[in-house]
Amino acid sequence: MQEKITKLPEEEAKLILKLPNSYYEKGIERGFEKGIKKGIAEGIEKIVTEMLKKGLSAKYISELTNISEEKIKEIQSKNEA
Repeated sequence: MQEKITKLPEEEAKLILKLPNSYYEKGIERGFEKGIKKGIAEGIEKIVTEMLKKGLSAKYISELTNISEEKIKEIQSKNEA
């Protein structure tokens, strides 16, 4: 493959050689985004779990956090299992 690239005009060769780097960089970017989202979701679950342990109702937690009561009940049942 490298041989074919060296036979191309210089500008085209530069563009082709940049491609793998741009895909790599996009992969890292997407990985960070997924990691951040996962971390936030896990953090929210921990907070809701602690609020439930303190005896707060799903409705009250929902009012405080803007998380749906449905999602809070889902977290609650997950922790009861």
